[in-house]
Amino acid sequence: MMYSTPLVSIGLFVYNGDRFLEETLDSILNQTFTDFELIISDNASTDRTGEIAKAYAKHDDRIRYYRNEKNMGAGWNIRRVYELATGKYFKQAAADDILRPEFLQRCVEILENDPDCVVAYAKTIEVDENGNFIKNYVSPIRTDYDDAIARFCEFLMTGGHMCYPIFGVMRMSTLCQIPPQGSYVNSDGVLLARMSLRGLFYELPEHLFISRRHSGQSAVTLPVRLKEPRRFRLTNRHGWLPCPEWWDPAKARAFTFPEFRLLLEYFLSIYYAPLDARQKLRSYAMLLPWIKIHFRPILKDLLIAADQMLYRLQVAKTTSTEAIDPYYGIKRGSVSKD
Repeated sequence: MMYSTPLVSIGLFVYNGDRFLEETLDSILNQTFTDFELIISDNASTDRTGEIAKAYAKHDDRIRYYRNEKNMGAGWNIRRVYELATGKYFKQAAADDILRPEFLQRCVEILENDPDCVVAYAKTIEVDENGNFIKNYVSPIRTDYDDAIARFCEFLMTGGHMCYPIFGVMRMSTLCQIPPQGSYVNSDGVLLARMSLRGLFYELPEHLFISRRHSGQSAVTLPVRLKEPRRFRLTNRHGWLPCPEWWDPAKARAFTFPEFRLLLEYFLSIYYAPLDARQKLRSYAMLLPWIKIHFRPILKDLLIAADQMLYRLQVAKTTSTEAIDPYYGIKRGSVSKD
């Protein structure tokens, strides 16, 4: 049988996602647009995720299922589905979200008709774990500027927003021009900022993307240091959620300084962007008010790092590394296709 390259690659990264996985897969496979491949990368799940994915793959040859030997973290797994993609367009997918049937068709139409558009995404509905309506999410970010610097400024300066455009459909040729999504806090927001410097974003007026809010999702995952009940703490504060070890389990005890990392990544985003000298100067100038706005979070990074050091000292005195943190010190494993 001849294999033709699909127009769209959907990369679904998952770890222990069996609770909602079947509904998510049904919503993808029931799209009115059918020219796609679905890549499922299972990060060594211990629940029924693999069983479910294999059963679906058996009945639909658009699905490719891969299982990793160890949990490498979401950052690694997101990059994995991206690396395995072959389509002209790429869509990142989580195991608990739902797509309305017209989602892919409408996004692809936009990208096919406008070569300057690099990300097409839909308005978002938020539901609870039982599928009950919570709200229509209204993004504080305006992404329809023609000017690349104005788009970048929106992602840089607008706080408290959800990165729902990351689950839109992206132009692969543009994704290949920037570094893949990293294993650090808010790397999804950085990737969107980098895409904004290279092309237009388009938000569909229809609510075709459904985000499920539940107690087990990444956005409520606390750092390991706050889960240990028997310890003295300098602070209960934490940085951005998901926490660093959700992105990379080896960072459970690392000093990550998320705000400093973001500043560096935004600087590099400008440095490598296809902008002229005047545009880059405008962009660099935006980092000064960003530092002013984020000055207190930057100081909080230092306090969190001090508490992280205290946590490491306390753990070292009470128990072995493996007993407290099964992910610490994990060596990179290999990926197998089942």
